[in-house]
Amino acid sequence: MLCFNPECQFDLDRLGGNESMVQQLTKCSIQCLAGVLLPTMSLAAATGNEVVSSGDWLWNVLIAVMVLLVCASSAALSLAAIRQWAGNWRYAAATPLGVLLIWLLLIVLSRLIAVDSHPLWPLELFAWAMLNMIYMVALMTTKRIFEKADKESSSNS
Repeated sequence: MLCFNPECQFDLDRLGGNESMVQQLTKCSIQCLAGVLLPTMSLAAATGNEVVSSGDWLWNVLIAVMVLLVCASSAALSLAAIRQWAGNWRYAAATPLGVLLIWLLLIVLSRLIAVDSHPLWPLELFAWAMLNMIYMVALMTTKRIFEKADKESSSNS
């Protein structure tokens, strides 16, 4: 077991199975994030001695699930680019994932220290996902422009 979450099934010994290492790591990271962040949502919604109603808690969980799905989809775009591109383009596609990793570490550590820190963490992750989409579209467009120019210059020579 590599993950601190006991429900996580990531195991280096099982890499020969049907799932690749990237798929197993993705499942593990989603489970670990959900295990750390989702239980604290109801605490973040309560201020002082307020009691969180079950309806508020349900909305908080639904928003958290939607944000995690959007982030996973956005990260999948970067992962696909990393797998298909070579050279510096691969590093450019990996940059947003590095930013996400650092930001998630900051959120998780600060929430473990003080529960009331980063009360809008779903918005922070959603903002990363949207900025990542814009960045990846710009990167794909730039890559295509350079490849097209290289192809035209090689055919003219």
